[in-house]
Amino acid sequence: MSRVEELREARVEMERVRAEILAAVAARPEGELLAGPADGGWSAAEILDHIRTAESSLVKALSKLERGEATRVPTRAWYYRLPMTPVFWPIKLPAPKLVRPRPRADVKRGEVLEGLAASRRDLLALVDRMGEERFARLVFPHFLLGRFTGVSWFRFIAGHEGKHLKQLRRALAAPKVLRCASAVSRG
Repeated sequence: MSRVEELREARVEMERVRAEILAAVAARPEGELLAGPADGGWSAAEILDHIRTAESSLVKALSKLERGEATRVPTRAWYYRLPMTPVFWPIKLPAPKLVRPRPRADVKRGEVLEGLAASRRDLLALVDRMGEERFARLVFPHFLLGRFTGVSWFRFIAGHEGKHLKQLRRALAAPKVLRCASAVSRG
């Protein structure tokens, strides 16, 4: 299989996972998306915001790479490649500060959904500008896992969002902690 075919296959998977995420939240009211699971953790809105933040950060870095500008990736990450599958195991890993969601109260449904659409649109526009062959072959490291090609990035996005899709479904199914403004102000 050629690199372009691998990229296209990875893109189909990446788009499938995103469509499932959007379908999972489509009919949910904003209050339900903002309510945190009773057992703690991120609300559905925070999960969506994390996904948006992560993809937007990647697009920003890849755009800098495309323009030949310096990026903020540790130098050592350009020299190794670790397997990505352990990242998707069902263990809780803390999100790096750069891609943590905004505070729950600052996340608005329409804004985060538009942000998800914009980050994906920007990523695919970058691929179109570069061309599939060039994008498939580019090398840009993940800050922790090392050297990724464009194909690896699409696979990583699909896996990352797939892991968060499971988290999103758990958050939406779990009993909720609803806080109203008066309860918060009373302490």
